[in-house]
Amino acid sequence: MALITGSAYGTTTQQEEIYLEGVPTIFIQDYEADLMFAPDSDGFYWQLSGTNTYPVYEIGCVTDVSLTEDLTLNNVLCDNKGVADTVQARNFIEFNFSVQSFFPFTVLRHLLLFGAVTENAVTHTEKFGMGKINNAQAWHVWAPKVYDEDAGDYVAIMLHRCKFVDPWSIDMPFGSNWTASGLKLRAYVDSTVPAAQQFGMFLRSDASVI
Repeated sequence: MALITGSAYGTTTQQEEIYLEGVPTIFIQDYEADLMFAPDSDGFYWQLSGTNTYPVYEIGCVTDVSLTEDLTLNNVLCDNKGVADTVQARNFIEFNFSVQSFFPFTVLRHLLLFGAVTENAVTHTEKFGMGKINNAQAWHVWAPKVYDEDAGDYVAIMLHRCKFVDPWSIDMPFGSNWTASGLKLRAYVDSTVPAAQQFGMFLRSDASVI
């Protein structure tokens, strides 16, 4: 006899009453750096570990964060059925965001694709040039978000081979803070990791549930 509630028969997995809120923290590190886990005991590649040669940069005061993808879709057309299926190919995954923190310039210049920073301790200045884009620069991206601070439970997104793409703009409104908007971190295929992780991976750490 069917249940009055209309519930499905058999084994069912229900989603948990846990909700994520707020933006993740976004860290970047030069793609040439070794990941901390490459791989871990489950075969996943993730987490950053900064060195003097390859420091980790934290992107400050991010807003309007979204994670999206680009797909190519081709319909399978049959004369007797019409559209019988759709073949999909993932082209890239990307973070879109804005930042309201401009200092230090050693971080900002990477977001805006400008030259190396020169610090002068005598004149107490930072300077970077606005020149050609270095198309060889790629990044690892690590974006964790703690959703239970007492238990230390968190989720995190790892993207393997990323570049900053698309034009940005710096908005300077009267009576309000400056914002660098239109920033995109695009993850391309990384052939050095397993095919199932070629763009990255999603992690959840929750000792009370898992």
